[in-house]
Amino acid sequence: MILAIETATSVCSAALVHHASVIGQVSLNEKNVHSEKLLSVIDSIMTQGNVAPSAIESLAVSIGPGSFTGLRIGLSTAKGLALAWTVPIIPIPTLDGIAEEYRWTRTSASEEIFCAMIDAKRHEAFYAMYAVSTRSIRLLTNYDIKPLNEIELEAHQKSAVLSQPRCNAAAIGRIAERENSYKPEKDFSHMEPLYLREFAVTAPKNKIIH
Repeated sequence: MILAIETATSVCSAALVHHASVIGQVSLNEKNVHSEKLLSVIDSIMTQGNVAPSAIESLAVSIGPGSFTGLRIGLSTAKGLALAWTVPIIPIPTLDGIAEEYRWTRTSASEEIFCAMIDAKRHEAFYAMYAVSTRSIRLLTNYDIKPLNEIELEAHQKSAVLSQPRCNAAAIGRIAERENSYKPEKDFSHMEPLYLREFAVTAPKNKIIH
């Protein structure tokens, strides 16, 4: 069984996935609650599912890109639980999780090009292009950050779907369980989030002079 964590976006989410079935999931779409509520969300789904820590075989965590703070909270929580439970961590790129959620909700059997995006502020977005079928997602480009208008133009040129599903922990867990390309890491001490952009500290607009 996999415990999956998603905190890279505004959604604070955790899920239990076993044999492609979602045993339980809790998602909170609230700003700035990740550090306060993530552990209680995890405790809630494990209690409701009557799942003991000994049943968890690995942890899957949304590794980014996304919110700097959210990524740090999700990964540090995953590391702490993995150490306590002696299980590996499977890092899943957040954009892959969005593409997986799109795959999960579609009904057409034909393969489509899908553009996964995450708001990066400053009229920019993190994005990647995928070939999505009912059975799999296939990454077509690098993970990147560009102005929104450039991404929309590229998506139009490739006839890519731009409608975005909300990323959640269940999608992260399903990928971790299904795809062999994502390997569990037992030595995760040096594991870092996939930021794609350096953290920038901005000065306050109104300076107070004493």
